[in-house]
Amino acid sequence: MTKTMRNLTVIAGLVFTSVSAAQAQTLTPQPETGAFVSIGVGGQPQKRSFGSSGSFPSFNELGRFEVNQNVGSGALFDIAGGYQFMKHLAGGMSVWRTGNKSAVSAAASIPDPLFFGRFTTVNANSQGDLSQSTVGINFNIIYTRPVLDRFDLAVSLGPSIIHTKLEVGRVAVASNSRTIALSTEDQSKTTAKAGNFGVDFSYRYNEMYNIGLFVRYAGGELDLPAIDKMKVGGVQAGGVVRYRF
Repeated sequence: MTKTMRNLTVIAGLVFTSVSAAQAQTLTPQPETGAFVSIGVGGQPQKRSFGSSGSFPSFNELGRFEVNQNVGSGALFDIAGGYQFMKHLAGGMSVWRTGNKSAVSAAASIPDPLFFGRFTTVNANSQGDLSQSTVGINFNIIYTRPVLDRFDLAVSLGPSIIHTKLEVGRVAVASNSRTIALSTEDQSKTTAKAGNFGVDFSYRYNEMYNIGLFVRYAGGELDLPAIDKMKVGGVQAGGVVRYRF
C-alpha cells in the first residue's frame, strides 16, 4: 500500500470515529438495497516528470543525450455503477479518464570533430502541448455509513485496470554532425497491476439523488518502451451526483 493510500485510510478511520456519537440522532433512512449510477467530474492534481538518456557514435567517440519531459495536472471524468446488496455494503465498477498536457526538451553532448575528448552541448528546441490520456476501470467493494441526518460516508477499495497513451519525446543525432532533432512518438500500454482506494461524502437530496465530494487514489505502474516503471493515475478528487433506482 502506497503512502497516499495509507493516508486516505487514516482519514477515513478518523472520520468514522468522530461521527460515531452522532449515530444516536434520528437519521433519514438509507436505502437498504438497489442499483445506482453516478457521474463525477474533478481533477488529478499531480505533476510528474521523467527522462531518458543514451549514447551515440560521432567523430570516432561516444556522445550522450538526455531527454526530459514534464506532465502537468489534468481534468477527470468518471462514470460509475453498482448494486447495494446489503444496508452498508455494495459492489461497483467505475470508468474514468484523465487528460494531461506535457512539455519535452532535449540536449546532447557532441564530440568535437578536431579535438579528442572535447564536447559541445547542443540543445534542441523544446516542444509543448504534448498530450497524455489515461483510462481506468475500477472494481470495488463499497462500505457506506450514515453520518448525521441525510449525510453518508462511503469507503471503497479494489483493483484497477489502467491504460495510458502518451506522446513521448525522442532525440536523434545525425552521424558525424553537430545538430540534433527532437521528435515525438505515441506510446501506450495497459496494466492490471493497479488499485484504488477512495472516500466519498454525500448528501441525500431525496430518495433517489445524492450529491457529494470524493477523493481517491487510483494508480499503478507500467513500462513503456522509453520509460520504465512509469507511474500512472494517482490522487483524484471532485464532485459526484448519484442516482438510485
